[in-house]
Amino acid sequence: MRTILLISLIGYWLGLSAQTYTPGESYFGANNYVEYIAGNIPIILSAPHGGLLSPAVIPNRSCSGCSTVNDFNTQELTRALANALHNRTGCWPHVVINRLHRRKLDANRDLPEAADGNPIAGEAWMDFHDFLGAAKNNVNLQFGKGLYVDLHGHGHAIQRLELGYLLYSSELQLPDATLDQASYINYSSVRNLALNNLQNLTHAAILRGSSSLGALLDVRGYPATPSFTDPYPDVSEDYFSGGFNTALYGSRSGGTIDGVQIECNRTGIRDSLSQVNRFADSLALVLIDYLRLHYFGAATATLCANVGIPTNADSWQMEISPNPYCRSFYIKQNDSTAAWEATIFDFYGNLLLVKTIESGVPMQISLAKPENAFVVLRRNGAIVAAKTILSYCR
Repeated sequence: MRTILLISLIGYWLGLSAQTYTPGESYFGANNYVEYIAGNIPIILSAPHGGLLSPAVIPNRSCSGCSTVNDFNTQELTRALANALHNRTGCWPHVVINRLHRRKLDANRDLPEAADGNPIAGEAWMDFHDFLGAAKNNVNLQFGKGLYVDLHGHGHAIQRLELGYLLYSSELQLPDATLDQASYINYSSVRNLALNNLQNLTHAAILRGSSSLGALLDVRGYPATPSFTDPYPDVSEDYFSGGFNTALYGSRSGGTIDGVQIECNRTGIRDSLSQVNRFADSLALVLIDYLRLHYFGAATATLCANVGIPTNADSWQMEISPNPYCRSFYIKQNDSTAAWEATIFDFYGNLLLVKTIESGVPMQISLAKPENAFVVLRRNGAIVAAKTILSYCR
């Protein structure tokens, strides 16, 4: 089963997007556990498993099936890639880094598994995804489309890059004509690109054609699957198809930001900082070329020229407190010019409550069973903000 938590909603997380960010500057969440480097080009990078911090105040995750192994040198790779993109273009990608060790937080899982019930880790999870939501919103506002790259490291025997588009290896083994059917396009994290690209390429060509991401990497000396020369993993070969973040921030469930999970092999890429920097520069060139070929054409060379970071001109503000909550929480907004509605979901996407929010009047929300929830705020019917609410009683 492919169950994704509120994919269509989380893409609208605007809680942090009202703030003005300076490209290249770092911003931090609570306790400095999550770092956001603001960008001004339509590339979003994240490193959910490369953190090194292991604060004693957060217990090690011990949930059944939890993976606690870090992806060696992926935080370093993400930073090096951001610097390489800046050195090559003068522009900055958006970057979100989980600085906590995976023992403490897995930022590529839904909240119950990610934080294993710890409220401090849960707050860091919220920061990580709020920053990604803000980055995605800024890219949408500035460019109308873009690419999200979730960087990981794998320990599989075959030393090649594994590009995850949310399609299983068995699906990648299907003929091009099958992959070009709507049912498979709709599963894909590059769904938007498959339907709208400058060369009018098919879905299969985007995945493994001569100008696919894998093919561009292969040409630069970094074997990858899927690609033109290695179109799919064989049945007996290990392969990561993409995870929680790729599903949340790619275009499978709509929108114009495409996503890919890049699982980097260790040998020749992550085994030393010199290899990290070498690969980061090659990947930067590939991503620039990818934007040129499929998204923006010649305009790619000047994407960040005269681009300002958008600010939210609306006079309203949304307040939700306390967070975490125990028995109830309050929602307040101060815009009297529109109709406001709060829709509350649990973490499995089930509708819990719908409430009308009057201007200036705190609305008390009490759930039948206190639990972690998503609050989605609508202004005149349009989603304008969303926030994760954690349940925690001392």
